[in-house]
Amino acid sequence: MTDHPGNKAYSGYYNRPAPAEPQPLTETGPGTPGGEYLRRFWHPFLMSEELGDTPKLVRLLGEDLVLFRDGSGRLGLLHRPCVHRGTSLEYGIPAERGIRCCYHGWLFDVDGTILETPAEPASSRIHVNFCQGAYPVREYHGLIFAYMGPPELTPEFPLYDCFTYPSNNRLVPFSLSMPCNWVQIVENASDPIHNVFLHVIVSGAQFAPHFAVPPALEFVDTPLGFLCSAVRRVKDSVFIRAGEIIMPNVAQFIGGGAMRDEDELAVAGFLTRWATPLDDENSLYIGYIHFNDINGQTANCDEGKVGLGRLNLIGQTADRPYVERQREPGDYDAVGSQGAIANRKTEHLGTTDRGVVLFRRLLMRGIKAIADGETPALPRIYPAGPVRSYAHTMTMRAPAGATLGQGETKLLGEFGRRVAKIVVETDTLPPEERERVARQRVRELLDTTGEKATTGEVAAAPA
Repeated sequence: MTDHPGNKAYSGYYNRPAPAEPQPLTETGPGTPGGEYLRRFWHPFLMSEELGDTPKLVRLLGEDLVLFRDGSGRLGLLHRPCVHRGTSLEYGIPAERGIRCCYHGWLFDVDGTILETPAEPASSRIHVNFCQGAYPVREYHGLIFAYMGPPELTPEFPLYDCFTYPSNNRLVPFSLSMPCNWVQIVENASDPIHNVFLHVIVSGAQFAPHFAVPPALEFVDTPLGFLCSAVRRVKDSVFIRAGEIIMPNVAQFIGGGAMRDEDELAVAGFLTRWATPLDDENSLYIGYIHFNDINGQTANCDEGKVGLGRLNLIGQTADRPYVERQREPGDYDAVGSQGAIANRKTEHLGTTDRGVVLFRRLLMRGIKAIADGETPALPRIYPAGPVRSYAHTMTMRAPAGATLGQGETKLLGEFGRRVAKIVVETDTLPPEERERVARQRVRELLDTTGEKATTGEVAAAPA
């Protein structure tokens, strides 16, 4: 293989990128395997502040739609062309109940029901024979969500436990446009090793300096997807930052701020984000920043710089000059520059790409389940109450003499996997009790691990 001309210097002639091929995992449109899978979930697609008193033309999952708020305050999301003669409902007139097409006055309720056909005779039955296409809409803390799948299979709207924990938590919404397929955004979140290079070593210290320490990586299953756990020994402490991937397109992150001086274990997100597909080549990076006492990073986060097209984290948008972005690239540049749809035939994945591989495997499994008429295994559906979340951060002082250093990568990884399993196993407890119990169990585990590490008696972590 080493004698192949493509493996030698100046081999551009032999190493031209292979042509891209259609992939089910990047499809978003109606009737496609990937698009039908995505239609089984709620997706945020607009900030409430973007909707005024006139209809709003929107694009979601490859469909052109019109969003409006009627005179009674209800939201409606309808197919763009009027079912009568095809005039766009972006020129419709919101009524006290529903929206009226400008062309012939047909009045549609928010669920698509035809309420009036004023040009038709009183005896006409046309209003009961047809219906304007419509989708359920839900407004929550400044974001507007839609469900575009079979109405008889509408899932519960997911309210995550971290939305209301701690008690003083405030959700501040934001929405950023991304010129690429949604899968690239999720894969970026599934790739914690990029934090070392993109956010510290290569582009400059966008995160706290200790993120420059190469971590041990572990990927642990949860009832919703998986955790991407990065485990580091920083001076006398063990530091864990575990982001969460919730299938198919949600991620919850812990902040990239400074470590605390005291021992801590927090199961509370700093940022909850959806990668919402507008179509195959455009997406939204949309969600909430969590402002509370637990997340130290929000103390340095300017709430006035969080919102529509704004996120007070460097490199998340194209708002900086191009040359500046070249000198200090961020996520927007690294993800968007892969192309509107990344050509995965040109990739050469390494050992640190396990999270990317895991996400693709779960995504294809979910797509296949829908195609086979089944319900995807992930995320697990909770019958009632808040949906558990699993993103966590931990800082704990290591036992004196414990050899949990950078050279002990395997040991660090095993420890991080066990911590993640404790976070998963305690998810039935109320949030405060969960953190207390998990912190106690992890402290005991760390003390035991440290004692065994000094005598070479560390056992393999359970599968």
